[in-house]
Amino acid sequence: MPSMSPPDKYLYIVSSPHGGSTLLSLVLGNHPQAANLGEVAFIPKLLALGELCTCGEPLSACPHWGETFALLAARTGIDMRAAPYDLYLGEALKGKDGSGLIDHAQQTQWRYLLGKLRGALDTATLMATPRWPGMRLTMLPSVRKGSRNTLALFEAAAQAHGSALIIDASKSPRKAPHLYLHNPEQVRILHLVRDARGVVSSRKRYMRVERAAERWNHYHTLSRRLLDRWVAPEHRLRLRYEDFVADPAASLRSVFAWLDMPYDPACLQFSDDITVHSAGGNPARFDLAGGIRPEDDRWKTTLSPEDLHIVDEQAGSTMRDFGYV
Repeated sequence: MPSMSPPDKYLYIVSSPHGGSTLLSLVLGNHPQAANLGEVAFIPKLLALGELCTCGEPLSACPHWGETFALLAARTGIDMRAAPYDLYLGEALKGKDGSGLIDHAQQTQWRYLLGKLRGALDTATLMATPRWPGMRLTMLPSVRKGSRNTLALFEAAAQAHGSALIIDASKSPRKAPHLYLHNPEQVRILHLVRDARGVVSSRKRYMRVERAAERWNHYHTLSRRLLDRWVAPEHRLRLRYEDFVADPAASLRSVFAWLDMPYDPACLQFSDDITVHSAGGNPARFDLAGGIRPEDDRWKTTLSPEDLHIVDEQAGSTMRDFGYV
């Protein structure tokens, strides 16, 4: 009897904003058997606003994405290029104190408040629901719908690109367990953490230090609780951004061993001839021709003693758990 090939893997990266997920997904996606989709949650907004794929073409007109959208339309009856929001992929809200574009025609004040309410209910459900065979039925219908549609997009992309690994760097701590519960055989969750001081230093340009530190702590506290509760230990992995940039090859070998895939040095081979096709994020800002730069310590000069005190008050306990202080 012929042996069956292992199923495709769908890797979902959980992280805080400015936590390094764009760089990590870019490098992982350079594997010959992988396809990095970028931030899948924002695809409807990017299509609606006419935003570009990272190749420079409009996402709706990019030939690389075209086959994925066509396969997805054949399966769901919805062509996202013509009706971006008709295929619900989950909440993808942008707050006024964050960065990134807002589709004000779609994200009205009412829809924003409704989305926040759904998020709060979803978090409460994930924290309170006991583990039992029918537990997915207790989740919000919109959440179940968003997870099913996201997995359908993953499947279409895997078929379109002939890829054994599909990467989604959407980051959401709540979306991760839902995707996993829908398909534990294929979904794997990577929890990427970065020193809160580096993240706060980066976000300080548009956000108060106290808010940035509180958000970092919220992301990672919630991520740990939900992943520990819902995702089997062998199907989740925590990676420190600083370890990754200090020794990329060693970190990648560990990640691919966990994924039961062979590591390929091509992951770390970049040139101007390589075209990246991903949604959201901004891989263009990374110049990797000379290799991945070690983690910088600009926070030592950009954060004042008062800032550092605030970060420690808001996130010190979690930082110590991750070995940063």
